[in-house]
Parts: sequence; structure tokens; C-alpha cells
Amino acid sequence: MSSAVKSQPQLGPQRLLAHPASQAKGLELDRQLQAIFPDRTNEAADALLTTLPVPHRRLERWKYTAVNGFWTDIARSEAIYDDANGLNPMPIPGLDAYLMVFVNGRYDETTSNLPVAEGVSCMPLSAAEKMGLVDRVLSDVERTDWFAALNGKYAADGAFLSIADGVILDRPLVVHHRQQGLGSPTFLRHALHVGKHAEAKVVTWSSASNDASGFVNVLTTGSVGDGGNLKLDKVQNELGSVHHLAMESIDQAANSQFCIQTGTIQGHWVRNDLFIRLNGSGADTILNGAFLPAHSEVIDNHTTVDHRMPHCTSSESYKGILYDRSKGIFNGKVFVRPDAQQTNAYQQNANILASREAVMNAKPELEIYADDVKCSHGCTIGQFDEEALFYARSRGIGDAEAKSMLVHAFVSDILDGFAVAEVSLEVRHRLAEKHGWNRWDEPSEL
Repeated sequence: MSSAVKSQPQLGPQRLLAHPASQAKGLELDRQLQAIFPDRTNEAADALLTTLPVPHRRLERWKYTAVNGFWTDIARSEAIYDDANGLNPMPIPGLDAYLMVFVNGRYDETTSNLPVAEGVSCMPLSAAEKMGLVDRVLSDVERTDWFAALNGKYAADGAFLSIADGVILDRPLVVHHRQQGLGSPTFLRHALHVGKHAEAKVVTWSSASNDASGFVNVLTTGSVGDGGNLKLDKVQNELGSVHHLAMESIDQAANSQFCIQTGTIQGHWVRNDLFIRLNGSGADTILNGAFLPAHSEVIDNHTTVDHRMPHCTSSESYKGILYDRSKGIFNGKVFVRPDAQQTNAYQQNANILASREAVMNAKPELEIYADDVKCSHGCTIGQFDEEALFYARSRGIGDAEAKSMLVHAFVSDILDGFAVAEVSLEVRHRLAEKHGWNRWDEPSEL
């Protein structure tokens, strides 16, 4: 696809459309948080929180996603790990992996198992900051997004992982965050660094108890060195009425690869905001996601892939099946800068509305400032294939089982893409459990 070269682009908010009522609500939330966390101060973040627009419906990025759940009374909850409701420290049975556990944003040392190997540094972010291993400087996303700036002020801990050049992490690292209690405000900040020609697999798993409420604000910053490879499996499986905002801000060097697979099993309100910057020639990015909301769940996936250098590739595919009165949002932007010639970018969003009351808002975007690129995007929204359902019924297969087979066929490529096989199996099991499916496999023949 060709496009005329335009003026130098500016990524980020073009107009700061502040809304007085929203600004007041944001300031009130900040005041409540200061009372709960009086020791957390950051002058740079404070300045941003007063100048950046607090998200509201008139901002394009928040047009379809209400943030009313953040403007409620909050209270600090105890961070004592409780395995009630089957929420165990290791959420993936049978997986041989390292483990970091956080409860309401605080590290639980007793249930964690950290790697100890030459060339691998893994510890809570608070410990890494005390040792001078990480510099707490506000990232690009924190300087342009109000919720990210809020994270920059209040996130006191998270996972720190640094892989030295040429080192391959021998087992996946699972970062399990659990939300529990009423009205708990939780902030986490993960810092991941993979050196030159190094490799790592990381799984972030979010869970919540039945009585959990409040909100979760997670910012993951990462860098992948020349020829490095970082695979990130992200799973959200939260009960209760938690508002979950997850942001990933990743920088890639030349010939590096970053792959993120997102599986949203359940969540009252979930937003995934991804910001990927391809800073070196030959970098490759893969972003895939599957979401199957039910009842009145809201699932929002926003992605921005910023092609800054030539000969880079990116591919993303997000698929949703929406039940009952659920709501889905997809907004994916591929951004190609003037120097990013020979870019190859692909973006696809496909959705099935399994109910008349379900709603899907989709907006794939290309913003191209180079004239020698190959970029494409597409979006589909439809219903279950009635001919396929009739074919199954004519061979004695019930309606519910036939639909589960179609669901499997629709999202199997996304679920197969998880870097850790045990994660893929567990996501399938949890989805079948949530939707009451008796089987999740395809029959050999009909």
C-alpha cells in the first residue's frame, strides 16, 4: 500500500481536550490515593496529572469505554494471600516455571520462586530500585496518558526481570497478581529487559476473588536488545467487579522479536493498552488476542504499533465472541514514520455477536508517512454461521455443542499461539468452564 509522504508525525494526544467534570473527578481520585498512600510522591507525575486530560467520552481513545468505575470510594485492603475460591499461587497446574506473586499490588515472598542463575536478575521492582538496577524515569506513555501518569506516581512495586546478552531463561516466569477485598486500589509496574540475542518467556496472570472490587492499574515497560526475543503471554481471569487497566510499553532494537498473546477469560471491565515501538531495522512484532465476554462484561483492546525504522514487520490479530449484554472495543493503529521504508504491517479484527444485545465497536487504523510500504487492515463483525449450525444439527449434535465447536474453530489459532503450551491448555479449560461447554475439541468427523 502506498501513501504520499506527509509532514513529520507527532504521536500522542494532538489536542488536550480536558473536561472540567472529569478533571475534578481525577483530582478527587488522586486526593483519595494520597490519603491511602501518603509515602508515594512524584513531582513529575503530579505535574502531568494536572495538565493531561482525564479520560472521558469526548476523547477519541475513550469514546466507547466509560471510566465511571474509577470514580468510586476506595480503601486500602490487606495483602494477605488467601487460597479461597480455588485461586492458588500458581494459576497454571502442571507448569514448571518460576513464580512471582503479588496480592493487591504487594509482593508475596512466601509463595514466590525466583530464578537464580548467572546472567539473570529477577526480583521485586522495589528491591531493584534500592540496588540501583533500574532508574525510575517516566516513560513516553506516562507523559501522554493520564492513567499511566497515575501509575507513575503510585506504583511502588512489580516484577523486575533482566536477561543479560546471550542468555536464555531456562523456564518461563509467571507473574501472578491477585485482587481481593472491597474497593482496593492496586498499582503495579513491571520492568522487563532482554539483552542482545537473549530470550525469555513471561506469563502475566491476573485473578480476583468473588468479592473483589476497586481497580487494578498495571504498567509493563520492556526493552528487547539486538536479536533478542521476548514472548509475553497475558491472561485475565478475574471474578468480582474489578476495573482492570493493563498497559504495555515495549521498545525493540534491530532484528529483535516481541510477541504478546492476550487471553481475556473473564473480567467485569478490562482494557488492554499496548504501545510498541520498533526502533531498529529488522524488528518484528506479533500481537494477538482472544476475548469471550458474557453477561455485562466490557473488554477493550487498544494497540499502537509505531514503525520507526525500515525493514520492520508487525502482525496483529484480535478475535472476539460476545455473549449476552457484553461489550467489546478494538482500536488498533499502525503508525509508519517517514524513515520506516519497506515496512510490512498486517492487522485484523474479527468478531462474532452471539446475542442481539451484545455490542462491538471496532476501529482499525493505518497512519502512513512513508511511500514504500506494504500495510493492510481489516475488520469483520457477524453472527454464528447458520449453515454450519444446521449441518451439525443434522448429524445429531446439539445446538450448544455445535456453537462450542464453531467457537473453537474461530479462536483456535489465537489460543494455539501462546508461547507456553500449558497456558494455552489452561485458558481453553477456563473458557469451557465459564461458558458451560461439555467439550472443547473438534470431532474427527461429523
